[in-house]
Amino acid sequence: MAPTAAVETPLAAPSHGFTSSQHSANHVPVNFEPTRHLAFTPPSSILKMEDLGLEPTALSGVATTQPFPFMSHEAVLRHRRELFSKDVLDNCFHHTRPGSVQLRGMAPRYAPFIHQFWHSPEVLRIISEVAGVELVPAMDYEISHTNVQLGPGGLDEVNRTPFEPPLATDDAVRRFEEDGKKKQTVTDQSKPIIEWHKDSHPWVCVVMLSDARHMSGGETELLKGDGSTLKVKAPQMGSAVLLQGRYITHTAAPVTNMPERVTIVTSFRPKNPALVDDTTNANVRNKSHLTELYYQWTTYRLDVLAERARIAAAALRDRYDKNVKESDKEGKQGLCRVETVDVVEVEGWAEEQIKYIQQTLHEMRPLDANGR
Repeated sequence: MAPTAAVETPLAAPSHGFTSSQHSANHVPVNFEPTRHLAFTPPSSILKMEDLGLEPTALSGVATTQPFPFMSHEAVLRHRRELFSKDVLDNCFHHTRPGSVQLRGMAPRYAPFIHQFWHSPEVLRIISEVAGVELVPAMDYEISHTNVQLGPGGLDEVNRTPFEPPLATDDAVRRFEEDGKKKQTVTDQSKPIIEWHKDSHPWVCVVMLSDARHMSGGETELLKGDGSTLKVKAPQMGSAVLLQGRYITHTAAPVTNMPERVTIVTSFRPKNPALVDDTTNANVRNKSHLTELYYQWTTYRLDVLAERARIAAAALRDRYDKNVKESDKEGKQGLCRVETVDVVEVEGWAEEQIKYIQQTLHEMRPLDANGR
């Protein structure tokens, strides 16, 4: 099936305002080192699905975390250097909403450090332990999806994003202090950064790449089972929030006083192929190069199917060996008279895989007029 070109295409960025020294610094190879690039401290508290009035999922009872320290300052800067490089802005830039832009699909080609970081055993161990289930990146395309809130300078300002996060101005600090005295309200959706939604992937890790010490807004807001909402405070720079975003409706509050809000979102799926996999492309097809996305999507799904088939075949071989030992005096294979294959069981397994294949194809259907 030939992929259909996305309705929305990356915007070319003719002038980025980077100096030659910035360009050269961006190309100096830097390998991920846990001792240099991680600053992890476990979250102070974890919200369970029951805390939101929701049922635990088949993957985990964890809903989300309070923000927790995760990246070192050096890792934050390395992410920003790769994300706001000329190559990424020229090839991975998508403008899909009035108030924000997104950078997607930069790893590994344009962001080798970022690719190393999110595939490292140390990072995956942290993410999995906090989530309560072993996780792996959903696809390379979903590593460090970057959300950039547009400031007064609009799109052109993104091209001049500095590698070092800007500090709050005196006015921003004053507004932050004033806002701290106000009662929190439900996020104003008249000018949304992103609408209420569920994610395409089971788990997401959101990391703040901006200086958020005096940031007003920026919280993640969750919809509870009774219709009320709960705000989780925005992480500080280098800190992360883990969210079972496929199963929780949520949104992000806009920042009202800072020159930028840059967050990255890396999506995860269960490593165990036997676990439920509800991953979709629902929210990402209109902001991706479909030729690459569909290649990564199809190969990952085929790998899951192949592993499921391998596990099923291994289980049958073990059952057959057991039947032979228990029913044949000589313990010889080749004419076992005990039923090994439960046809109804195999039928159920096959129907499950057929649904998985059908969903795989459905997620590559042609985009409609709205890019969905």
